[in-house]
Order: sequence, then structure tokens, then C-alpha cells
Amino acid sequence: MGLPGESWQRMVLLMWGVLLAAAVPLAILSAVRRRRGQAVKAMWIKYAAWFVIVPLVTLPMVLGRVWVQGALLLVSLYALEEYARLVGLDAERVHLWLARLSIVAVYVPVFLTRYDLFLAVPPYLALPIILVPILRDRFEGMTRLTALTLLGVVYFGWFPAHLALMAGTGTGRAGVLALLVVIAVNDAAGYLVGSSFGRRPLAPRLSPNKTVEGFLGAAAVTVLVTFAVRFALGGLSAAQTVLLGLLMAVAGTCGDLAISMIKRDVHVKDTGRLIPGHGGLLDRLDSMLFAAPVFFHFMRSFGHGAPA
Repeated sequence: MGLPGESWQRMVLLMWGVLLAAAVPLAILSAVRRRRGQAVKAMWIKYAAWFVIVPLVTLPMVLGRVWVQGALLLVSLYALEEYARLVGLDAERVHLWLARLSIVAVYVPVFLTRYDLFLAVPPYLALPIILVPILRDRFEGMTRLTALTLLGVVYFGWFPAHLALMAGTGTGRAGVLALLVVIAVNDAAGYLVGSSFGRRPLAPRLSPNKTVEGFLGAAAVTVLVTFAVRFALGGLSAAQTVLLGLLMAVAGTCGDLAISMIKRDVHVKDTGRLIPGHGGLLDRLDSMLFAAPVFFHFMRSFGHGAPA
């Protein structure tokens, strides 16, 4: 029996294949870590959680484009809730509700597949957010609240909405899955290589466990995985594929460090407890959030089937 003809279906098979195959290097690294007297339980808890995450990702892909976009809208709204609890935005109900409504508005051109409107959304959403303190005749702490609201809408709404918009283009669901696979492998490789062989800290104040060796190892693996999903990337050349893989490694790491910056600033370890071994949703999505617009615009520039 041959492989499914649709690229997204092949991506689903590849996702499951990568997940199952990951047990082999994980077992090898576990043996190495045990010989060094290092703990291995946390690695296996993280790995086991993926057997819940992957079906949840797969189901909307099977159901169709609108389901993928709707699922990403829910992800954006939940991510906003975690962020609001972290930075104290949940205590200011007017700003929080405005942020929620703004994220819903971000997805309107996504469901309509209107790239031109999608690009125009952020500045127009900024206007009512800035107007709120004026209409309420308040100034105490308003600069901070306004900035936090804008950051929440853009970072947790507009950034992941790029993937939702991609789901309605020629690259489609296959492109969304390709990014998720590439970023997930980049995260896992960085963690495994860094925790097993890392020596030099990459950003010691933001993320003490992240190492230069982990980043370089993850970048190499990410480029290889980007080649593996190349069939879903709209006819990229070999050089473009290498460049995309390196960009995803850098963007993924920056996304991880960006959420680490927020967590360090508010003195918390995890953004929540939603996913065993991972923490909150933002602890799992941090890399993807930063990478999504980079991936989208790279594919729009060099791939096929991107929105006009």
C-alpha cells in the first residue's frame, strides 16, 4: 500500500513516525545520563505527553481547514489567559476583555482568507486599546496596561494566526504540520543535547539550562528535519531549505527565551500545569509563537501557493 497522496496526510504519518522513532535516541541518552548519575524521569514524562499532544493536533487536520483555524483561535485565547495571569492583566477586566475580542478580530480575515486585511489588523486594533484609558479618564498604570494588552494581542493572537492563515493557502495544512514538526524537533534536540552534553550557557540569566552546544546541536538536527518535510514546503530549493531550517532554529530559540524573559520577570517557573512534564500551554508553544510569522513570510516569499 502506497503513501497517501495529500501532503498533509503524509505529514501526519511523518509526525507519528518521528514521535515513535524518538524513543531510540531517548533510550540511548537515558543510558548515558544514568551512567553519569543524572536523572532521566523528566525526559520520559515530556516524551509521554506527546502521545496526547499529537492526536490533539492531528484531529483538526483530518476534519479540515476551518477546524484547524478554529483550533488555533482557541489556542490563542488560552495562551492569552496564561499570559494575563502571569503579568497581572487578568486583574484589569476591561483590558483583558478587549484583548480577547481583539484576538477574535485578528482571526476574522483568517477565516475569510484575506491576506491584505490580515496585515492591516494590528494597527487598527491598537487604536481602541490606546483609547481605553482616554475614555475611562485614567492614567495610573495605564501605560503598562496598554503595553501589556498590545503585546498579548500581537504575540499570542496575531503571531499564531499566521499559521491559521497558512491553513487556507496552497501550502495548507501540510505547511502548518511541517512547522510544528520542525519546531518540536528543534525543542527536543536542544533539550536532549544541551542537558546531556551542554557546557557553555547560551543565556544564563534568562534560561540557565539552555546551552550553546544544545543550540548548535538543535540547529543541525532542525536543518535535517526541514529536509525531511521538504515535500510539504512548496518546492523549496536545497539552499532555501537549509536557510529555513536555520531560521527556525534561531526563531524557535528566541521564542523560548522570550517567554523565559516574561517568567523570570514575574518570578515563576512555568506558565501553568496544563501539560505534564512541560508546564503550561505557553511553555510548549513558546518556540512556535515566535517562529510562526517567520515561517509564514519565508514560505510566502519562496514557496508556492502562498496568499497573494
